[in-house]
Amino acid sequence: MGHSSKTEISNREYWKSLTVAQREAIATSADTSVEYLRQVLMYERQPSADLAKRLEEATGAALTRRTLRPDLFADMQVAPQ
Repeated sequence: MGHSSKTEISNREYWKSLTVAQREAIATSADTSVEYLRQVLMYERQPSADLAKRLEEATGAALTRRTLRPDLFADMQVAPQ
């Protein structure tokens, strides 16, 4: 229970799927470092609420603030696509 029926890629799998250039572009767009981005995705380091929002924007919602910080955004409504 608690899992959505939609298949979601894990943060770790997402990190591994990115090229070096993509990692750099996301980090730059989200105003963070590639190393910190790696720690968030590979080692489940919790980003700030603000960084979680910026990562959501930088990845076109491939990463979401809800999955990055469920303690803060778990009850947030998902906007319809």
